[in-house]
Amino acid sequence: MASFGFLGRSFSILRGAAGVLLASLGCLSQSYEVSAPELARLAQLPADERGEHVRVTQQTSFGNDLGDRSLPFTDADVALLIETQYDPGYQSAGWRRRSSHHDVALDDDSDDDSDADGAAEEALAAAVVVVAAAATAALTVGVTEGARFDGWMRTPEQHPVLLVDRWGRRRWERLGSLSLGDLHDVDHGVLADFSDDLEPLERHPLDREGFVYQLEFGAEPAPFAGPSLAISGRGGVGFMPSQHYGFLLGAAFSTARADEPAALASDTTLSFDHRVFLQAEAWPLSAGRWHLGPYAELGYAWALADDIRGSRGASGPMLALGAALQLDWTTRLALTLRGGAAWLPNIDGEQRLAANDYRLAPSLTLGVSIY
Repeated sequence: MASFGFLGRSFSILRGAAGVLLASLGCLSQSYEVSAPELARLAQLPADERGEHVRVTQQTSFGNDLGDRSLPFTDADVALLIETQYDPGYQSAGWRRRSSHHDVALDDDSDDDSDADGAAEEALAAAVVVVAAAATAALTVGVTEGARFDGWMRTPEQHPVLLVDRWGRRRWERLGSLSLGDLHDVDHGVLADFSDDLEPLERHPLDREGFVYQLEFGAEPAPFAGPSLAISGRGGVGFMPSQHYGFLLGAAFSTARADEPAALASDTTLSFDHRVFLQAEAWPLSAGRWHLGPYAELGYAWALADDIRGSRGASGPMLALGAALQLDWTTRLALTLRGGAAWLPNIDGEQRLAANDYRLAPSLTLGVSIY
């Protein structure tokens, strides 16, 4: 079928895109960011207690204030480098690594061969590309966030700390000599692990506030006569204004193929359902690393089916309700098991392009949530 050629070209594109993505994402640095409020808290402690329990977040190579490399001077020289102004020339010598942008040129040599495929077959081919790209992004970001340290560390009392103000100017101080006056207009500080002298203590619990990305896969009943399962997947991006609730813009699909269409009432050979929705979720219940909460989706859905006579379709508003169980994995990564049911348009087997009614489609998915 023509769609297999389309899939082959799509996977070639994805291999190139995945190579660029894997090369540009994921490297963690040996520098750890300290927030301005945390610096202010430390500055008010006795000098010999400041390094006992410091809240830090590991920086990535693209957000690294130290260029992700060891400093070209000894610890004794750090005291001589305390400065009040930021020198752009020094930065250009290697303090900040600039990311480069690589344009991937793709030749469009495809022919218009979609006429040979049914509507569900073409939709499935396009979904494979989208799902592969989403999975690649989830894998690369998930690996980074899964290994990234976000929590508390122990550091030597006189360890150097780089202070970065709101204008990007930087200067060195020592943790033990910090005062509140040194922190005027400071945006954050950075502790560099020069010689493995920073000791991780414990990770911070799951922190949902901010951007969120979800990707899950599972199964639901297929819209065929008789017992059969459809492969399903869902994903979304959104924002969590609180640790306990958030909103996402998402999409989901399910697809099933019948091996023996003659045994089915509608002679359907392939079904493909997809939908887009606005999702609201809440996490009111917690017990240690486990969290439980409800979710709701409101959006629009499309149903497509290929059979021996051609293609049929239906569409309409959709609603889904359910609950999710979440396990903390790291501070920014959680495993999510989601179970629920969606009211989706159902295709009439006798009338083409006509919706017979709605069907209830229960589903169970498992995946990751990256915060």
